[in-house]
Amino acid sequence: MDVITSIVRERSKYRVTVSEDTVIVVSGALFRERPLQEGQPIDLDEYDNWLMVRQYRQALDRAVAALASRAHSRHELENKLLRAGYRPSTVEMTLYKLETEGFLDDADFARQWVEARTSRRMGTRRIAQELRHKGVSAEEAEAALSQVNEEEQLSGAIALVEKAAARIKPDEDPRKAAQRITGMLARRGYDWDVVREALAHVMKNLD
Repeated sequence: MDVITSIVRERSKYRVTVSEDTVIVVSGALFRERPLQEGQPIDLDEYDNWLMVRQYRQALDRAVAALASRAHSRHELENKLLRAGYRPSTVEMTLYKLETEGFLDDADFARQWVEARTSRRMGTRRIAQELRHKGVSAEEAEAALSQVNEEEQLSGAIALVEKAAARIKPDEDPRKAAQRITGMLARRGYDWDVVREALAHVMKNLD
């Protein structure tokens, strides 16, 4: 049996530490419904089930509100709910409900993310990195990125080079200017072949 080692009130919530390594965030209303005390033994599985019944609807409403503002990956939404203090069992039940109802779909999220970032002239390397950070699987990220139009990538890179070239000072070393522009494109995640072709296209026109 685990033991409650500390209880700290934080505004309208209580941070309950169990056996010094498990932290549970409980709303004031739920804490008053079932008061806890330091030194009190607690069955974590039983308490999790008790919390889940009461937190589930609230967690679901919070998740739906987050999805209404913008698409989220499963990993993003999971972290958001855990940071809000919902227990892992409550979060898992909430995510399962959203997935079965079709509101949470990493493949669809990846497609939307790729489309949005491509329209903002981001390269596929950076987009792939962002999808990994958001917890999207390699297979789903690859499928979404496979829809990227190579011509669109090149035209986006050319537009960025043209904009940067227009700011080159008359006395600036052309090689340093080219290095600066290359670095900018690399940071935006464009592949080297795209960078090279975009630079060659713009410099040819400038000549």
